[in-house]
Amino acid sequence: MDQTRSGNLGLHYLRAVARFPQVLAVTGAGLSVTHGQLAEASLALALGLHERGMGQGSTVAVRTADPVISLASLMATALIGARWVFGHGNLLGTDRLAIDLTLDDATMEPASLPITPLDATWFAPRSVTPGSALPFAGFRSDDDIWMISQTSGTTGTPKLVGLPHRVVVDRIAANARRLDWRGLRMASLFPVSAPVWLTYALTALLHAGSVRFGRDAEAWFGDGVGYALASPAQAASGLQGLCAPGKVAILQLSGGPAAESLVRDLLSSFAEVWVGYGSTEGFNALTNIRTLRADGSIASRTVLAPGSRVEVVAADGSPVPAGQEGEIRVTNTYLAPGYLNAPEATAASFRAGSFHPGDLGLWDAEGNFHITGRVNDQFNLGGQKVNAQLLDFTLLGVEGVRDAISFILPDLPGTEGLRAFLSVEPGADMSRLLAEARIALLALGGESVVPRRFLFADTLPRNQNGKADRRACVRMVEEGKFRRQERAAQADEAHL
Repeated sequence: MDQTRSGNLGLHYLRAVARFPQVLAVTGAGLSVTHGQLAEASLALALGLHERGMGQGSTVAVRTADPVISLASLMATALIGARWVFGHGNLLGTDRLAIDLTLDDATMEPASLPITPLDATWFAPRSVTPGSALPFAGFRSDDDIWMISQTSGTTGTPKLVGLPHRVVVDRIAANARRLDWRGLRMASLFPVSAPVWLTYALTALLHAGSVRFGRDAEAWFGDGVGYALASPAQAASGLQGLCAPGKVAILQLSGGPAAESLVRDLLSSFAEVWVGYGSTEGFNALTNIRTLRADGSIASRTVLAPGSRVEVVAADGSPVPAGQEGEIRVTNTYLAPGYLNAPEATAASFRAGSFHPGDLGLWDAEGNFHITGRVNDQFNLGGQKVNAQLLDFTLLGVEGVRDAISFILPDLPGTEGLRAFLSVEPGADMSRLLAEARIALLALGGESVVPRRFLFADTLPRNQNGKADRRACVRMVEEGKFRRQERAAQADEAHL
């Protein structure tokens, strides 16, 4: 990937594909697209955008559930030097981001802004004389913003992260140094707009690998998948209990902590489970690699991403000793430069060349890394401060719990307002499950950390990177979008 460091990933892909045009690039869900076809689609889209006046400084919003359109439009914007953003409805038509053109594959809900529907004519092969220069100049500088994405906003107003070409290239180079991607087939449960999916998909494609599309995980094991990607919540709902003939080599979990029980179950279908720690701003900073020992116990080792440093520091910025909790500070060569149009938020999180994600954690005596919570995601429960993620993680350890999110109702003080949403396995013994949940929480922090009521939903609100959306939990309660387990509810105290 060093040859792309001062170049354009779109151009690099067009040149690289000449060596493997007939190799499959996107498969699954009825798709069978070769690298040559994907390159043709990327070039056709680039020429179409150029003819409509798009180029350096333009911003193209794309709304699609199709991986080919997502990838081809991303390559096309690199070729013409434009910025690419997935067309979230709350971004379009606002002063937070000026959109020059919105493309839509006609499979999405109607947008509030005028859109340009994509049809077959956009992807028809275009005549380009071999050896001739393309009619667009690409980006001005490799520090120009290319990919734009939105943070979760679970701790405040969602922010926009702009990734320059240089940063994306460096992230792909870091991926390439930790895994051999040549010919590797990747599968994922993330949507095709998720930054984590896009970066790993680009890594696979630029190394003659392929992307398998579709959530039919049972089929991954007979289709040559060597690397899979999911959030812990996605894995809990879509990858547990698989009846697989063998094992996929690697499953990477991104977006949050993974319960020990979930990791153990996944190791029956995946040789290694990589629990990543990262963010859109700092990318994948490190990985906890989990494997099964011969005696059935789980081994864990923490591996830093190439060129990355993850420190646990005190309030004054000095590193704390092993075993002591502190704020996490991430430093690497592929940090985002900051937030778009948000100087105060940038100054708060990006300081002295490092990114401060707002997480709390520690390094243990064995050199393994642990997330313990959020700096600003703490509950004050009658004077006792408790990390919300720690409550979630404790509940995830209860047999039968697929997903858990704790939250506070804003109109009730302290412990009185503490609630927890649970998603449970079908047929779970609710009396036993709730009793074990209460016992686990009592052992963690006493009665003050036990929710006054447990609520239930099949799917809990998380963003596309798998992070808990506690504000959405409050809205679900306000709108009555949950269910009660009547027998269990009789034992619960208080009211909503």
